[in-house]
Amino acid sequence: MTRDAGQFEALLEALAGLAAANIVLVETLHEHRVLDKTHFAHAFGRALDGLAPEHRGGMIEHVLRNLRDRCMNLRGGADSDAQEWLRKLLERT
Repeated sequence: MTRDAGQFEALLEALAGLAAANIVLVETLHEHRVLDKTHFAHAFGRALDGLAPEHRGGMIEHVLRNLRDRCMNLRGGADSDAQEWLRKLLERT
């Protein structure tokens, strides 16, 4: 693996960790009745609606969809696109 590829992988892992940390924070605050996580779901939905065409179908869209779905408790039996992408990324390491 080249130095650039290693740095890219580290960046991806850091970004995935930040996304996961945000969900944990939202879930925890929701459980303690500090906030209603459906407000976050609507915010992620609005972000999806305004997403630039060049980001459609990419990881940004997948992460926003995953965050929206998690805040709406829409976890299906199958992995979301973001979870599938992260699983494949982790399998390579």
